Amino acid sequence: MREQGSRGDNMKQMGRALHDLCQPLTTLQCRLELATLTGTDQGYREAVDLGLAECARLAAAVGSMREIVRAAVQDAEVAEIGAGR
Repeated sequence: MREQGSRGDNMKQMGRALHDLCQPLTTLQCRLELATLTGTDQGYREAVDLGLAECARLAAAVGSMREIVRAAVQDAEVAEIGAGR
C-alpha cells in the first residue's frame, strides 16, 4: 500500500510542479510580445532582464520535477525489490 500512497503523493507533487511552470512561461511570453509591440531598446532590455529571471524560475521548477521523478523511480525500484522481482 505504501507504493500507491507514494505514487499518489508523487503525482500531486508533479502536478504542483507543472502548475509552477505555467506562470513564468506565461509571464515570459507576454513580456516578449509586449517588447515586440513597443519596439524600443528599453522595451527589449526589460524583456531580456525579465526573461532571464523567468528562465531561472523555470529551471528551478524543472529541477523540482526531476527530483520528483527520481524519487518515484527509486520508490518503484524499492517496491520491485520488496516484491521479490
